[in-house]
Amino acid sequence: MTKQPGTACKVILFTSPHCAYCPAISKIFSALNEQGLLSEFKKYDLTTHPSLAEKFNVRSVPWFKINSLEFFGSHTPAEIEYWVTHSSTPAGILRYITETLEAGQLNQIENLIRKHPDWLAISLQILADTTSPIQARIGLGAVIESFAGDEILLTILPSLEVLLADADHRVRADACHYLGMIPSNKIKGLLTSCLSDEHPEVREVAEDGLELIQSD
Repeated sequence: MTKQPGTACKVILFTSPHCAYCPAISKIFSALNEQGLLSEFKKYDLTTHPSLAEKFNVRSVPWFKINSLEFFGSHTPAEIEYWVTHSSTPAGILRYITETLEAGQLNQIENLIRKHPDWLAISLQILADTTSPIQARIGLGAVIESFAGDEILLTILPSLEVLLADADHRVRADACHYLGMIPSNKIKGLLTSCLSDEHPEVREVAEDGLELIQSD
């Protein structure tokens, strides 16, 4: 694997002396570091750095962080090399969000989105792609709903507007649903336009959204 020009990859790794998988993970990162593929590599022993581990919310080892993405447990060299290369790319972030939501780790994604609001717009590709794993779609919905009324949702307003014209009525209905949670004066007009949608499900969701806005 060759390092991409301008790519900076910072890695933090926590291990412990009695961890069965830690030596293999440590060896993988050490090799990548020796190859010059990591811009920064910090390794800590969980037993001697408990306060630091608590700061990073480390609950088990091996635990590692590649740029903003957090992982735990055993991983193959190919998996780690992928994340080293793609951890800061939209495609890599989307894959990470999808897999993490599919695993049911909603709080982790919610916390990451609070730190990186632009990731919310990237995650909407899960909504736009009806072939996305159902657990990821459900999880994304729960994450978006957790931000209801929060200005962070303004970051996905342009993307949701685009989805209102999607060919799939399910995508349009979902877009209407999430629009109703955004604190913007523009929402009423967008939902009103959806009342003339050709599909009854979209019209129903738009009506519900307008009722919610008016009740507020």
